Amino acid sequence: MAQNRLRFPVYVCLGIAALVLCGFAGPHKDPFLGTWQLQPEKSTFKPGPAPDERSMIFEMTGDGLKHTTKTLNGFLGNSISIVYTAKFDGKDYPVTGAGIDTIALKRVDANTIERTGKVGGVQSETGTMKVSPDGKTLTVTINGAYRGTNYSSVQVLTRE
Repeated sequence: MAQNRLRFPVYVCLGIAALVLCGFAGPHKDPFLGTWQLQPEKSTFKPGPAPDERSMIFEMTGDGLKHTTKTLNGFLGNSISIVYTAKFDGKDYPVTGAGIDTIALKRVDANTIERTGKVGGVQSETGTMKVSPDGKTLTVTINGAYRGTNYSSVQVLTRE
């Protein structure tokens, strides 16, 4: 009987250790998820000007990553929303509200996503989205061409 009493605390400790090692706290949260706000003073847009306000929202759905970019541009007096949902399989998925028709995503690592945009099936844009190791900053680097005009940006966003 005394031997069984000694085993109980050992089994409890082993059980707790197993839960911790197996991720009892739940699955690791994707560092992209959430809402990010553009820091215009830290960002560059060629050609300019930078938008007055921009937010990027990342959500996981059953079909992949849903990305919404909301931009307010006082210079042009309008606001736009760009939306897509894509898997990390390198296949093309439709985009609404943008100068590109489709987007393809590839997950490089937990903090880096590469994206390729196409118009009429022809690649017209490449980009990289990278979350800083501390999870507080998102840097989006884009290079492309739209209707004969080359553009590029380095957008620095902070978590809301």
